[in-house]
Amino acid sequence: MKKIIICAVMALQFFVIQGYAQDVTGKLEQAKASYSSGDLENTRFALQQALQEINQIIAKEILGMLPVEIGKMPTIVAEDSYSGGSGGFAGLTVHRNYKSVTGSLSLDIIGDSPMIKTINMVISMPGFMSGDPNQKKVKIAGYKALLTKNTDEKGVVSFTVQLPFDTSLLSVNSDGIADENELIAALNTIPMADIAAKAK
Repeated sequence: MKKIIICAVMALQFFVIQGYAQDVTGKLEQAKASYSSGDLENTRFALQQALQEINQIIAKEILGMLPVEIGKMPTIVAEDSYSGGSGGFAGLTVHRNYKSVTGSLSLDIIGDSPMIKTINMVISMPGFMSGDPNQKKVKIAGYKALLTKNTDEKGVVSFTVQLPFDTSLLSVNSDGIADENELIAALNTIPMADIAAKAK
């Protein structure tokens, strides 16, 4: 148990050294003090708080990596949001909206999404998509994704894109872009490789 605590503290200190968060240092000191006194409950709590702080900062950095404009739709900065959970990257989320007069697009990145296995299965086994002409496998920024075309009762077309990477999921909902190739070209401006590296 002692080795696990020491390894966890050392790993978290690496993030502090890299300049991710000043508050993490205090939480690590609390974890060390609690562990030295034999208080494992508060040791765990302090480590969880440190992880949550790091995850929030990583989520904020990922938000900063997203394009400020997608498909001529600017970011609605006031609607940006992010959060980080305390169990590994569970609960790490990033949200951004893009809007113009003619359309809108919402983008979410969800760490440890429960949908990952299902989407990977659908993408890797084409037979799953054969029964739905509105679903297809596409590539965005070098990553395989599931694109779903939606048409409402008025005939207005919208798209949903779900792109799994590692244990995270990029989910996009767009309105006002009727051409899937135009949407894919717009989404290709997202630096997926950099985001994936940051989210590991």
